[in-house]
Amino acid sequence: MPRYSFKIDPCPQEDGYGWVLRYFEDDWEIPGYEIFAVPHDVEWMKRVEYENAKFSGELWVEEMVEGGVNVVEAQAESEPDPGQLSFKLER
Repeated sequence: MPRYSFKIDPCPQEDGYGWVLRYFEDDWEIPGYEIFAVPHDVEWMKRVEYENAKFSGELWVEEMVEGGVNVVEAQAESEPDPGQLSFKLER
């Protein structure tokens, strides 16, 4: 059975202020991350957003362990475009 975890790091300065939440499966990072950004001078908001990131990470782990969410879904190679014409050839 896979092991799921998460990590919360400070945002790199080029991304702003706040926290970056990253997800892991069996110690391998899953592509993608969430940023919990805050204004530069609001210390209390940094603590609140850290708690939000922690809650989101814990919720994700719980959902993955319970199997309640199918994170990797098969997707169509292209999205249908309602403005695109479709023709069917019949004999």
